[in-house]
Amino acid sequence: MQYRIQKRMALAVAAVLMAGAAQVRADDACTKTEIRRLEGLLDKAVVEGDVATFDRLFAADFTHGSQSGRFRTKAEWIKGKIQGKSSYISFDVTDLQVRVVDDTAVVTGVSTPKWRESDGSIGTGQFRFLRVWAQRNGAWQVVAFQATKVPTAPAKSQPAPEQALDIDDPPATREFSIKDDRPYLGGKQIEIWGLRCGNALFSQGVTERHVRNLDNMVAHGINCVGVYIQGSNGGHPNPEGGRNGYNADGTLKPEFARRLEWLVREADARGMVVMVGLFSPRKDQELKDEAAIQRACEETANFLVRRKLRNVFCDIMHEYNHSRVEHDIFREPDGDKKKAKLTGWFRKFAPDIEAGICPTFKSGTGTSYPGMQVRVIQKDEPIPGEGFVVNVETQRNDAYSNDGKFEADEFPIFLKLFEDYAAAPNACILFHSGWCQGISNGSGTGPNPEMGGYGKSEDDRGIRFYYEWVRDNVGRYEYPKHVKAGG
Repeated sequence: MQYRIQKRMALAVAAVLMAGAAQVRADDACTKTEIRRLEGLLDKAVVEGDVATFDRLFAADFTHGSQSGRFRTKAEWIKGKIQGKSSYISFDVTDLQVRVVDDTAVVTGVSTPKWRESDGSIGTGQFRFLRVWAQRNGAWQVVAFQATKVPTAPAKSQPAPEQALDIDDPPATREFSIKDDRPYLGGKQIEIWGLRCGNALFSQGVTERHVRNLDNMVAHGINCVGVYIQGSNGGHPNPEGGRNGYNADGTLKPEFARRLEWLVREADARGMVVMVGLFSPRKDQELKDEAAIQRACEETANFLVRRKLRNVFCDIMHEYNHSRVEHDIFREPDGDKKKAKLTGWFRKFAPDIEAGICPTFKSGTGTSYPGMQVRVIQKDEPIPGEGFVVNVETQRNDAYSNDGKFEADEFPIFLKLFEDYAAAPNACILFHSGWCQGISNGSGTGPNPEMGGYGKSEDDRGIRFYYEWVRDNVGRYEYPKHVKAGG
């Protein structure tokens, strides 16, 4: 009998204790809800400059420890604040945690405010904070607040362009785009003055010569180079001397891909653009069939996208409808449909890379077609008034057998060309010469990306006149602007 009485008493005590614990949990939950509500009022008060809310919710003995180590009382914290005035634009809080201990609540969280500086600029930061609430006369008030700035993660250093070649997930270059028939790079409008370097991928040594000269180019205002995977006319004494970056089945040769990426990344490091050409006469016939051409389009697009090479635009087929090309897709009739087909193959895998196709001058094929983004022209083709126009091969006035040597009456022709394109805001040129384009040549050193001499004699071979005209009339190039001397 005594045992049963003791058991009933123990169960009764347990029930009372359990009921009490449940009530405590319920009370804690209500407190946490209330504290979260009050925290929201404080966040709102920060943005609205609601000093009255601060005064009501901060206890008389409130203290504040700032992230800079400054200690302030309530009066010191509120001093100077004006009701309704705040420099804060937003005040976001995450990871808010509330713990209740008797009549005290401890709050931790991370705040990410945005504020307007005195000079009008926008400031932001991230702060981990601790706030202590206590019951005062039946109401919750803040008695202490401490904030610590979360260190900003150091910016990852960008690998050098050549180092990026061996990274599986390399950094992206600036993106080239076209808006309202004007060129943009990295979201900023630029002006393009270029150089046709069709055989820049001929060998590692030739590519390196181009890379080493990029600084001199931008110092003279040249900020675009045009290169071709199927190297174009080989020059003198072998017009077939250009190299082909594709295998017969259309696969991209790894050594060409690597040299192309190196040049593109080095150009990007200087805020430059690269025109990437795919197919050229004299080399197109080395692709065995139309399936190989399609594969070359797709592999090139995939390569540019996969390697994040975005400071580029493309001339898919240079000199379309040329008498030397052999594949039907590169010739009239039905040129518009065929050009659209070629562009579609490329854009399917690289939808954000602008592309066009260059017609052979006076060959009877048009300079525009459905699906074109870049209106590519050559030689003495009149400058179209519509579209973003690139003359990727201005008229060459030096013979490959005597490259870099020009006749006196040709310099006024160049001057007129430069002035015409300077006056056409939707158009730009890639200056073309045997000096810069051809392999070996009369100079024996081609292709020559260097400016050389003024081109007035065999001992003065070069295209220095183009470099200096751009520098003196347009300005040196400092991305995204050209800056004239003294500017």
